[in-house]
Amino acid sequence: MTKNKKNISDKEKEYLKIIKDTKKKLKKLQNKRKTELGELAYKCGLSDFDSKDLENHFTKLAKELGSK
Repeated sequence: MTKNKKNISDKEKEYLKIIKDTKKKLKKLQNKRKTELGELAYKCGLSDFDSKDLENHFTKLAKELGSK
């Protein structure tokens, strides 16, 4: 029985493909999360507020939640 050995170049290509596919999946999940957050913000009426004000409040909230 002959073993089909992969050389380093083949392994590198395989790993690069895995990384590329994983990055694609991550991007898709991130975009899904952004959409979910946007829908939640809209549902809560945040679309009526100035973006700069919202950014300031979200920054404060993120710091507060991150310190727990």
